[in-house]
Order: sequence, then C-alpha cells, then structure tokens
Amino acid sequence: MRLTTGRVDSSFLQARNTLTQRTIGPESSATIKIDISGMKEGDYAGLALLQKDFGIVGVKYENGLKSIIMINADGEEAVEVEEIPLNQDILYLKADGDFRNMNDKATFFYSLDGEQWNQIGDELTMSYTIPHFMGYRFGLFNYAAKNAGGHVDFDYFKIDDQISKE
Repeated sequence: MRLTTGRVDSSFLQARNTLTQRTIGPESSATIKIDISGMKEGDYAGLALLQKDFGIVGVKYENGLKSIIMINADGEEAVEVEEIPLNQDILYLKADGDFRNMNDKATFFYSLDGEQWNQIGDELTMSYTIPHFMGYRFGLFNYAAKNAGGHVDFDYFKIDDQISKE
C-alpha cells in the first residue's frame, strides 16, 4: 500500500492520510515493513500508537538525511526522544502495547533486517481521554512538513494478540 503526501502539515496530529486499527488486549503488537525510498525532504512516516497521548516509531527525512526516530507525546507536547541515522530504504517497525493489569505501557522497536529488533526511545504511558476516540489505535502514516508529493510503500501490517519476548 502506498501513502502519498497531498499537503503540508505541521504535526502528526494534523496528517489526514493516517490509517488506524484498534488495538486488542490484553496485549497487542503491530509490525510493519516499509520502503522509504520515495520520501521527500521534510517527510515523516511510520507506525504510531494513537490517542490524545501518542507514541511514534518512524523515519524523518531532514537536511538530506534519513533517521529512525521515536517520538513520545504523553505529556504537554510531542518530544523526539531518540534519533538514529539510517542508510537504507527498507525498514521494519514495531509497537507493543501492554494492557495487562492496567499497565497501559507501549514500547517501540525497529529492525534493519526483520529479524533482530532494537528498542528505541522510552515507554509511552497510555492514558485514556475522549478528545480523539476511545481506546488506543495503531496508525500507519506519512505526512509532509515541507513539500507534498513524497510517498512510502507499506509492504505489510501485522497485528498479534501477544507481545513477543525477543
């Protein structure tokens, strides 16, 4: 599936081409494989756990360089917690949600080969409010912060009802 940016947005929450899927409990894990070769300068793409407070694992293309990023927005504003340089166009991303015993924590991962997973950033504390919708949703997104017209190809989107213990 290809998501192409059609307009410029200043933040993830403004992006209108985000596709979502409700999480399942008591555990949820979503994994994607993306090809980012079609991104343009200023583009952001990846996988989110979305509600008013959200977390993102994805790619940003800034100053001619692509980086894997984790953004945590469980406070007053979205904070880029970690950035890792990226030198390839195929990337695997994963988000785990633990809803057991009202834990409500999410963890984010990336893989360069689809086999070895590396945690990135910090945990998202998932809080439940009404401004967006009830419950958390996984979100696939691609938005432009500078120039519309870039694209990202999502090879797959898999959801599991268990968190792998890798």
